[in-house]
Amino acid sequence: MSLFRTKEWWRTECGHGETFDGQSLLVIPLFGDDKKDIIIISSHSGYLRIYSPSSQWNDEINNSTGYKITDLIIETQIADCIIDIKSGKFMSGSQDQQLALLTPSKLTVYKITLSTGTIDYGDRCAIDAVYEHQLPRFPASLTAGPFGGVKGRDFFCVQCLDGTLIFYEQESHTFNQSFKDRLLPERLTYVAKNDVFITINPGWIIECYRYQNMAEFGRVLVENNRDIKSDDRWLEPDWSYNVGEAVLAIQPVTLSSFEVGIVVLGERNLYCFRDNCTSIKYTKKLDYNPLCCHAYVIEPDGKLMVLVVADTDTLLVYEGTTLKWSAQLPFTPVAVTRANFQHLEGVVVILSDEGRLEACYLGAEPSLFIAPPMHRRGFDYQAAEQELIELRKSAKNTARSGDHLSNATLESELLINVNIPNILEQSSSSSLITTNNDVKYPESLCKINIELSSYTSLHDVQIILDIMKPLHVIEYYYSFSNLRDRQTIQPMIYINDDLPLLSSELRVTATYETDNGDLRIVQKFIQLPLRIILRACPPENTTSFSATIKCLDPLINFNQLFPEFIPDTSQRQLSNALGLCYIHSGHVVTIVAGTNTNRYRVQSNDALSMTLIIQQLVGRLNGRLPGRIVTSISQNHLQLIHSHIEAHFAIRERIKEISNEIELMTAQLRNVEKKLLRSVRETNVRSLASTGLPFIFDSTYELLTSQLDQLEAAQVERDRAGHGLECAVKLVLVLLRPNVQDDDKYAILESAIGFVPLPRDDVDWEEIADVSLATLIRMTSKKISGENLLSTARQMTLNKFETSREIIKLKKRIAHAIERFNKSSNSVQEDEIDN
Repeated sequence: MSLFRTKEWWRTECGHGETFDGQSLLVIPLFGDDKKDIIIISSHSGYLRIYSPSSQWNDEINNSTGYKITDLIIETQIADCIIDIKSGKFMSGSQDQQLALLTPSKLTVYKITLSTGTIDYGDRCAIDAVYEHQLPRFPASLTAGPFGGVKGRDFFCVQCLDGTLIFYEQESHTFNQSFKDRLLPERLTYVAKNDVFITINPGWIIECYRYQNMAEFGRVLVENNRDIKSDDRWLEPDWSYNVGEAVLAIQPVTLSSFEVGIVVLGERNLYCFRDNCTSIKYTKKLDYNPLCCHAYVIEPDGKLMVLVVADTDTLLVYEGTTLKWSAQLPFTPVAVTRANFQHLEGVVVILSDEGRLEACYLGAEPSLFIAPPMHRRGFDYQAAEQELIELRKSAKNTARSGDHLSNATLESELLINVNIPNILEQSSSSSLITTNNDVKYPESLCKINIELSSYTSLHDVQIILDIMKPLHVIEYYYSFSNLRDRQTIQPMIYINDDLPLLSSELRVTATYETDNGDLRIVQKFIQLPLRIILRACPPENTTSFSATIKCLDPLINFNQLFPEFIPDTSQRQLSNALGLCYIHSGHVVTIVAGTNTNRYRVQSNDALSMTLIIQQLVGRLNGRLPGRIVTSISQNHLQLIHSHIEAHFAIRERIKEISNEIELMTAQLRNVEKKLLRSVRETNVRSLASTGLPFIFDSTYELLTSQLDQLEAAQVERDRAGHGLECAVKLVLVLLRPNVQDDDKYAILESAIGFVPLPRDDVDWEEIADVSLATLIRMTSKKISGENLLSTARQMTLNKFETSREIIKLKKRIAHAIERFNKSSNSVQEDEIDN
């Protein structure tokens, strides 16, 4: 980052929502060399804009006058997309400058006419199409110049996406030219003094081709189309140079009347080749990532200057290999050039990919604060150390009191009230279509009323709602530029899948900015009513999975634990069983109370469906009987985790196999495409179908499409397996929580295995859980002293799981860790409880 910043001379925005690249900026004296430079901007949305900046210095405000509405002399939409734009003498018998616009389907030449207007309304400019060429292939770039050394005329060279060059001599097409091993477009420029084209091949080798050789070779191919052998059809370059890196830009610069320099910007170096195109004039190694460059010559000294833009938004000015100046830019440009305006010469013009256009000049005011020198004479170090200790104590006390005050301030600044009904509402399909046209939602939705209120004015308020699968929120993001008094939002919650529920918690996160410019974050956690997820149903007697919770005090009735499922007071009779059914999946979970044994048994045919209900039951019992419940963890609970680990690892291996197949199919498809392109270019008696390449291409494409469909299905299955694994681990952790008295120990175990499985290439839940459990077991072992804990943690390495041996080892570690943390629990026998 530079100490200096560029100074704005003139600035504007080119449209809204449009995109631009390095070929969208052109600065030329369009209306004659005696006139000032004109800025021409083309966008990917097909708009052409021509600016004539008239900014000048104003002594009263000590600044430039900036952009005026009369500076825009043309704004029109030419096509769907403008790929490239060039200027030159493209009309026969005319020495005026015309514009050539390259669009996806054609090359069009336009004539620009300037009519001098009044002072109030400025100049009037008209644009008229002169002629056009329909392109047989999709273009990538346009090069213009006096090919062949002609005087007073400019020709075209259109580079297509397959690397083929199409040449036009103004209104007529001349020939096509293809290069060896060229399947994609590369950087291409024309040097008028030597009448050569300079480009780079896919092997990062700069090549030079003379136009006369290209024209003769192209015409021979046209005349003797069927007599040229495939081995002799490629044109060899006149010279080549291996730069060994990707090239970002190639620009010829006229150093004098007898010397031309060729500036090449690479990813790591800046080169300047001599005019004989056989040796390097100089090279400069760059210690940053360049984005774009522009070379020019200072007259009359003939000094070659190069403007290079770095990825740190810094403009660097080089004279040869010497860095003369650097300045910080206001944004990241995709194109940079130099212009001479009417009231200022040597202006740097930059354009961003979003259309921000600015003409600036190099400033000389540093933006770095320089601290005054310290006076070391008579400094008492002991007194300073004592003062530093006192200041640290005061800072700690202030931070503690400040946190408490900050929390209170946050609650008073922004108050979040949430009102959730206990039942699902029926929403009309029309409202759902208005909300989202692509996603189909169920008819039953839960509408939430969130009221935001504040006693002061808040700015840039953003509300984000987060909830766990399979619960989803329609319109989870809301934003308000200003919040005063009260604001109400009404998001809707729905269930979109049959996955088991992990939690019914809704997290509301609010970020805002105060009048003082302070950024604040407020979070609120809300428990959704179970009535929107579950409904009461008859209990099931025979189930395949169960869990037991023992109370050290007499049991609490269901009408006190789950009053929302027994709303009618007449039905609140003593019962030892309660059945709860999930609305979205239909799975039934039964809670049986054994009054004689003081135990609750939760049972179901779907083990994962018990996670949410056990979590609610344990939480409500702890609220009424804190510290008076004990749970039991049996072998079936560990086996549940083991089975889901195996399923998750199996689908990971399946995805890896499919990905390897896709990689092989992709390589095969690329090879077939290369051979197809070569067969099309070759002149053969045999037809393309007789080679068998179309059949191989179609079959390879079908196999690749099938593998991609399988990969998509496998990724969906991996997400389901990961959710099931997380749910199984959560179930065991919920059962283990009442047995662990130390909150810190439980937090360590939960962080080791209770995280969300996230899809990654090589590392997933298994690898992270394995190294976490290994570290946890060793650090809690009595055989390791406290001095060796840090060295033991550092010795743990992350190993990739490739075989079932690693899975078996992980299962043992999980069982060992749960057994170690469950030692303090009371023994609970799995006796049968009568219904």
